[in-house]
Amino acid sequence: MQSEVFVRTASGVTLGLVVLALTWYGGLAFKLLSITIMALVFFEWFRIVQTKSLSMAIWGIGCCTIAVAGLCILAGWGSVGIAVTAAGAVLALLLRALEGRDYWPAVGIIYSGFFGVAFAELRDSGAYGFAALIFLFAVIWSTDVFAFFGGRRFGGAKLAPSISPKKTWSGFFSGLVGGIVIGTIAAAMLTNSSLVWVALLAAILSVAGQMGDLFESGFKRRFGVKDSGALIPGHGGVMDRVDSVIFAAFSAYVIGIALPGHQISPEGGNGIALQLLGP
Repeated sequence: MQSEVFVRTASGVTLGLVVLALTWYGGLAFKLLSITIMALVFFEWFRIVQTKSLSMAIWGIGCCTIAVAGLCILAGWGSVGIAVTAAGAVLALLLRALEGRDYWPAVGIIYSGFFGVAFAELRDSGAYGFAALIFLFAVIWSTDVFAFFGGRRFGGAKLAPSISPKKTWSGFFSGLVGGIVIGTIAAAMLTNSSLVWVALLAAILSVAGQMGDLFESGFKRRFGVKDSGALIPGHGGVMDRVDSVIFAAFSAYVIGIALPGHQISPEGGNGIALQLLGP
């Protein structure tokens, strides 16, 4: 048991440090990180869905879509990457309908592709890109920690027993409070943003992250698998580690481009992070 805890802790800390280092460095290194995570999530998703049998055509559509989305990330064409991902998902959905099969491959293309583009675009916003990602990590990681310990401490009614029997409403609200507090502190240290705004944004991202966790749990339960993979020692697959970040990153991306008066970052990049956390 102790060896399992050690392996889980060591791999988690190592992975976290690598991600933080690449986030700080930014540029091509972070884009390659985004593409790598996107591709791994895609292949884990399709490997799970493969139990329902996937044709070579579906695999081809999925792989080509993710490959082109990756090229769009490298080129900094975020909106094109989103459009390409959506088009690939629609093609997969139509083909599956013709085959008389379900829609899960199309969902997987959206799930991985939208995340990869959004994740890269959030960082590609000058100095504020780094602040935006640290803020997002602070919200999601603190939400996970507070939800775990709050749920164990207070127990009570189950949040979604048919999807994830261990999660409770007390854990949900503990995670929400923790995400707001830690996220607001992180934003205050890195930006001059309004504390009221960052607290509201932290609440939205905390809820999005918890919904992402539930979504992945429901997906795995639907296909009868415990972990999405075995790539990360003690943790399972990549999708198991980034499920909360996937929903939160795309939520932040959508909020950033939807806010009125979209700003262009003076340091270069798309300005999405500046729009989120700018003064």
